[in-house]
Amino acid sequence: MSLKKILKERLNLRDEELSKIRRSFEIIGDVVVIDIPDEVYHLKEDIVKAILEKHKHVKTVLRKVGEVSGDFRVAKYEILYGEKTETIAKEHGCRFLLDPTKVYYSVKLSGERERIFKAVKTGERVLVMFAGVGPFAITIAKKAKPKEVVGVELNPVAVDYFKKNVKLNRVENTVKVYEGDVREVVPKIKGKFDRILMPSPNNAVEFADLAAEKAKSGTVIHYYTFAGIEEERELAKRVEDLFSQYISCKAIFIRKCGNFAPYVYRYVVDLLVD
Repeated sequence: MSLKKILKERLNLRDEELSKIRRSFEIIGDVVVIDIPDEVYHLKEDIVKAILEKHKHVKTVLRKVGEVSGDFRVAKYEILYGEKTETIAKEHGCRFLLDPTKVYYSVKLSGERERIFKAVKTGERVLVMFAGVGPFAITIAKKAKPKEVVGVELNPVAVDYFKKNVKLNRVENTVKVYEGDVREVVPKIKGKFDRILMPSPNNAVEFADLAAEKAKSGTVIHYYTFAGIEEERELAKRVEDLFSQYISCKAIFIRKCGNFAPYVYRYVVDLLVD
């Protein structure tokens, strides 16, 4: 049963009010993240009750009050229910200790992470820029057979969780964690990579040259960006042109992997280096 249906049965809501309530919300471990527009904020207690009725394991409910922003890519939240914001998210047989109020993590990217680890070939060397608490790096290490996965992250809190999650998932022999700005750290890492992930759609464009430096013939680059639905047709060519300033490559795949705002989506464009 959807949140809207529960509220409609419980409360005598006008259609106008009901239309402003988000149908879906994100469940991260035992923490729920939900958007509640100001127009229906007075219904927050009923919304929380409806969530707890539907998901009895939930310990904390957070309302998003600010979008992901800043160098650390962290959103702002208001606690509507509970106290503890640290939790363990489970995904593809992996566990991720994290606090969504301090680090970036999205359950909505679970399907994309599955697509990536299924694409990784045995013996690949993989670079994950903007690695966060390690979901891409660790699922690749756990579910594929890479030679090495290197993750670079700027947020010191995320780095701490990343290191803990490497141990939690027993991938210490495969995953290497680097703390710092990718612009400073990546050039110091020796060698090239077979696969490079750039899962920071807000600013990945600023690091295309860096990815190109670490690529070689046959490298696949997974580039993430935000774009309006009307831009989709030309997006692959635009990304291909961006990287072609630095390296010969071709866009081989594009798809939506989450929405950001009405008619604005997160896209991934896969590039194959010649």
